[in-house]
Amino acid sequence: MSVDVANKTLSRILNWQRCLLSVTIASCLSMFAQESIPDNPGEAITEMIELMDGSTLHGFTRGLSGDQGLTWQHPLASNEVTFDLTNLSRLRLNTMGLVRAERQPDCRFEFSNGDLIYGNLLALGEESVELETWFGGQLNTHRSALRRIAFLKTGYKVIYEGPNNLTEWELGAGQNGWSYQDVSLKIKSRGVIGRDFGLKDSVNLSFDLKWEQPYQLSVTLFTDTYNRFDYRQGSYIFFLSPQFVSFQRVQPGTGVLTLGQSRIESLNGRSEARFSIRAHRESSRFVVYINDEPIGNFRDNRGFVAEGSGISFSSQLSSSSFALSNLLVTEWDGSDEEQEEDLVLGERDVLSLVNQDRPKGRVVSIRDQSIEFLLREERAIRLPMERVKQIQFNQTDQTTHQTETHPSRVRAHFAGGGSLSFDLLSLEEDLLNGKSSTFGPLSFRSDSIRQIEFNLNHQSLHKDDAADAIWILEDNP
Repeated sequence: MSVDVANKTLSRILNWQRCLLSVTIASCLSMFAQESIPDNPGEAITEMIELMDGSTLHGFTRGLSGDQGLTWQHPLASNEVTFDLTNLSRLRLNTMGLVRAERQPDCRFEFSNGDLIYGNLLALGEESVELETWFGGQLNTHRSALRRIAFLKTGYKVIYEGPNNLTEWELGAGQNGWSYQDVSLKIKSRGVIGRDFGLKDSVNLSFDLKWEQPYQLSVTLFTDTYNRFDYRQGSYIFFLSPQFVSFQRVQPGTGVLTLGQSRIESLNGRSEARFSIRAHRESSRFVVYINDEPIGNFRDNRGFVAEGSGISFSSQLSSSSFALSNLLVTEWDGSDEEQEEDLVLGERDVLSLVNQDRPKGRVVSIRDQSIEFLLREERAIRLPMERVKQIQFNQTDQTTHQTETHPSRVRAHFAGGGSLSFDLLSLEEDLLNGKSSTFGPLSFRSDSIRQIEFNLNHQSLHKDDAADAIWILEDNP
């Protein structure tokens, strides 16, 4: 045995001894296990952390700060565990949260540092912008932080966010491989699962898909049958695999017709991705996004034929092994996020109007549902906001953000969509406190957050090295 190998082996043995001195053997082994924890009569175990080596751990957050790290209580451990932030990937808090907005968000704000917020625009001037969010109230920032504002003509309505348990879903009859674990719907064989979402005229279905081997997943939209394929009613089916997406229409009396297919190149060598499937009745449009990039754009030239209100998922392979998580179902106004390269940006702002015009100039102000726009240096015009779909702000004005590597920089993902990055200060009772380079000091309730992401620019660690470095166990009196 070489000296390096011997030293590494000794280091691992010492780390295990430290673990055994801090907690019992049973609790230490249970922390490394990635299986469900037995029910605790006092508290429901819904919080979970993911470490940098990919392992997961259930329990309860007892403290969180940028200086002290995360204090974690495992149900089978007699002492609390302290994790340094450098060892954490993400934390899912105790609740999925519910959007409790007094006013439905009608704007999507994108910022130059990658933050995205759904809210309402209060005012915009030459140097400042004021907006209102359901989770943080009124927020103010410099206009140079803004990258884009999209105006959602039908508002932003959240229909569903989960999954939260298996009982809220309808399982297919007979042998069915679907199960619920770690806030995910998982399957290792064939099976159908679905539910009624009350869909009406549009939908934007987003979800994370993680797979261990090749998959064939079918997603049926606007169906009233959730436990099997039903070709006697109208619906639309998307067949997804790592190589392609296929789109079909099911119409009673006509049968099944393939309306389009797109090849996927971006998933080669990957094992997880974020999907977004959108449908709009009025325009008969259907769009598929993967990791925020449009993959397929389809249209039903016969018009929208489906009348159902639910969605079902079906695994087509007996050897499948994949998981669906972070499901978000919202309405969709039929518009798309326009790509920056298509706007030919320079030192001017660009308006995208409902009539497809794209005038370039300078946004002077937005107040009282109208926008003052300097089309040329000598000509200012005023437009009603209902004519504007989107504003892309000129790049020269935008704040430059350097890559942030400090472990206290986190990103909070909010219930209903959207995220903010900031320097973590503390989690005190039900309030999460931080400081944002965009908005300054922040404080919002922890029940508005789905999860917190750590080490935003980390490189994946080798699992053996990560396991040696992660566990920092401290006895607490």
